[in-house]
Amino acid sequence: MDKPDIKDLLDRYKSGSCTAEERSLVESWYLTWDTGSFDLSEQELLADLALVKSELPGKRRHRLFYYPAVAAVAGLITLSIAVYWFAYNQSTDKKQVASINLIVPGSSKATLTLADGSTVVLDSGSTLDGINQFGVTISKSANGKLVYRSGKTVTTVDAYNTLSTPKGGQYEITLPDGTKVWLNAASKLRFPVIFTANERRVELIGEAYFEVVKDRNRPFKVKSDQQEITVLGTHFNVNAYGDEVFTKTTLLEGSVRVNKGTSRVLLMPGQQAVSEVSSSALTVRKDVDLSESIAWKNGLFVFEQEDVFSIMNKISRWYDIEVVYHGNLKGKKYSGNISKFEDVTEVLKTMQLTGTIQFKVEGRRIIVMP
Repeated sequence: MDKPDIKDLLDRYKSGSCTAEERSLVESWYLTWDTGSFDLSEQELLADLALVKSELPGKRRHRLFYYPAVAAVAGLITLSIAVYWFAYNQSTDKKQVASINLIVPGSSKATLTLADGSTVVLDSGSTLDGINQFGVTISKSANGKLVYRSGKTVTTVDAYNTLSTPKGGQYEITLPDGTKVWLNAASKLRFPVIFTANERRVELIGEAYFEVVKDRNRPFKVKSDQQEITVLGTHFNVNAYGDEVFTKTTLLEGSVRVNKGTSRVLLMPGQQAVSEVSSSALTVRKDVDLSESIAWKNGLFVFEQEDVFSIMNKISRWYDIEVVYHGNLKGKKYSGNISKFEDVTEVLKTMQLTGTIQFKVEGRRIIVMP
């Protein structure tokens, strides 16, 4: 096959006359490169990149920074290389683009397990006409939230429900006492159908944001594997994933007490209690970035001097993908923010433009390389 006319392809891209496959490949140029494939000048390479960026729809709602400095040239040279790669590997790349297109952002979906063991699938297409358990009515609101409403004849019973989100899902629920909970991806919340007269206790695996209704006579308690949080009425976030090194409780409003073994701390707004799996100690971080802690609830990935492994854990849970690491990736820290509702290729491209990391997509597997 003759060497492709790069300028012709870019001109057709700009005029809108290239095929869907050509457009997809040009816009996902960053996924694969070979810096020895072309002998174009730096000026030509910069012009090529500027052309494609000018054609991408809408304003980008994300930014990502690598510390210490961004190696811009490494990211800028790859557009023309991708064009060469496209001409010589069309059949393979069409399959890869098809695979990439399957990796879409997560959505509002979960599974509710009732006290009798039966399950209810909750997603945008499901309906819930109303379930009655021990005088408590369970329904789905018009905007897709799960709502528990206690009747006047409710009595104490030993019955529990569990709300579980898969990878690529999150869900909002209003508990019987009116407390609102936002459950992040790959998480599980176990709670009683009817709270007792003395306390309101729930169990959490994964991550959730709580807006607890005040009740001085019945403290609200959240039990995770590493911590137990006690509150009367407040807003806070708990990150308690089993695949993370730290469990974090971040307070936005009110006050909470966090226990782990014999360690106990009282948090004030803007503070975060951190516990490591291998330690019995609790550490309090002051003046934390609250927007970072609840970014997931607000539709964002926000990173603040975070390593690639922690970042990719979040991306893996939200996009329901497998992540494989090649090479030495330790010590690299990133800060920035990216919309959770971008295609995964946009998220990867934003990270890859730092010039310190690259990705290869194979089906639903993402390979991360330095």
